[in-house]
Amino acid sequence: MKKILAILIIALAITSCSSDSGSNGFKPTVTKLNLATKIPSNLQQTSPQTYSQISQMEAYMNLGSAYMNSPSGKTTTPQSDSTWTYGNYTVTFSYLTVGNQYQYTYTMTQSGSTYCTIAGWEYTDGSAGHWDYTINASVLGAPSGSNYNINFDWIKNALGDYHFVMDFDMGQSNNLHYVANINHDLSGDFLYTSNSTQYYSGIWNSTGHGQYTSYLTSPATVTNF
Repeated sequence: MKKILAILIIALAITSCSSDSGSNGFKPTVTKLNLATKIPSNLQQTSPQTYSQISQMEAYMNLGSAYMNSPSGKTTTPQSDSTWTYGNYTVTFSYLTVGNQYQYTYTMTQSGSTYCTIAGWEYTDGSAGHWDYTINASVLGAPSGSNYNINFDWIKNALGDYHFVMDFDMGQSNNLHYVANINHDLSGDFLYTSNSTQYYSGIWNSTGHGQYTSYLTSPATVTNF
C-alpha cells in the first residue's frame, strides 16, 4: 500500500511547470486545502496516529488535485479548452456551467498515452463538489491493468466546516474508504475502513485532544490523547 502511494507521489514530485494557455475562469475550489492548517498544530504530537491518517487522506486527494491548477493560475472559458504542461505531462481542462453546477474534465497525457482523467462537478457557490480520478498506473511502469480510481466528495457549510468522503480503489479488490469532518474551529473526526472493515478512527477537539481507536485488535485499542 505504502509502495503504491510512494510511486504516485514521486510521479507528482518530479513534474515541473513549463507552459500554459487559457483565460481566467472557473477552477475547482478544493484542490489545495493544506489540512495541516485546519487541524490543531499540536495534533502531530498529541496523536501521531491521527495526524498520519489525516495526512494520508490529504496525500490521496493531492494525487489528483496537484494537476488541477494551471501554473499561471489561469483556467479557461466555458466551451473551450485550456492546456498546460507539468514536466512530461500535458493537461487539457474544460468545463461547462450547467444550472447551479460547474461540470469539468481533465485529461493528462504523457507521450501520447493517457496517464489519468478527472471528471467532476462543483456547485457554483462553492458549497459542495465531487470528482472521479482514474489513474493509468501502467504509464508509471506498473503491471498492465493496475488502474487506480479515487472518488472524492466534499461539502462545506457556511461556517467553513468540511465533510469529506473518499474511496480509493487499487484495482485488486483492495478498497480504502475515508470519511472525515474538518471543522472551522480545528476540531474534527475521521473513520478509515478497507473493504468495509473498520481499521482506524479518531476524534479531536480544537485543542488537539481526543481519542484514537485501532480496530486491528480484539477488542479494539482505544488511546486517549
